[in-house]
Amino acid sequence: MNGPAEGSGPRHAQRTRTRAASLAVLAGALVAGHLVGWWGVVPVVSVIQGPMLPWVLGRGLGVAAYLSLVTVTLLGLWLRHPWHGRYPWPRPAAALRWHAATAAATLVLTAGHLTSLALDRFAGVGWRGVFVPGAATYRPVPVALGTLGLYAGLLVGVTAALAGVLTRRAWLPLHALAGVCFVLVWTHGVLAGSDVHALRGLYVATGVLVLGLAVTRRLAPSPLAPVRADRPRP
Repeated sequence: MNGPAEGSGPRHAQRTRTRAASLAVLAGALVAGHLVGWWGVVPVVSVIQGPMLPWVLGRGLGVAAYLSLVTVTLLGLWLRHPWHGRYPWPRPAAALRWHAATAAATLVLTAGHLTSLALDRFAGVGWRGVFVPGAATYRPVPVALGTLGLYAGLLVGVTAALAGVLTRRAWLPLHALAGVCFVLVWTHGVLAGSDVHALRGLYVATGVLVLGLAVTRRLAPSPLAPVRADRPRP
């Protein structure tokens, strides 16, 4: 009897769903980020015809990466939130799949954001400014915060990928740096963007949303443990 065909089965189906979710998140964040970025800077026609195209492209990719990061952060908080046990939506398997997909989309969008700004002659960032904190000539401190956020995010992503190899005690504390990563990226976006006045509402709303979920996760009571048969009842 022939065994199951190579690449078939539940694991293959799960990988296929994760890839599809990654592409969907990537496309959605890309479109949303560029719409917000273009609206916050200058009209699209003048951008396409002028030398600002690389910068606006990098800015749009940055906004898209930020929106994707907000999503992955909210999903991560919700997965370990006490309320998730009471309101289990999305289901843990689906939430984990979207969490992984959004993390992958965030990485791709961030790479595009960094590449666009590094190749822009007028951005004042360059490759050295992208990877060395404080080396950019354009707003060096805010750009450095973004670089530190990049490294924190990479550390979080690597530890998540090794979750099945490392023990929970080894990888979970490092994965908690996701909160630090979000704070660094949020501050980078607020201070580094010259169009922040147009995006102020976006940063305020998303920051409050993430902060609110993080605070309630810490303060909300955990679901009551089931009463054991040998435990005396009141």
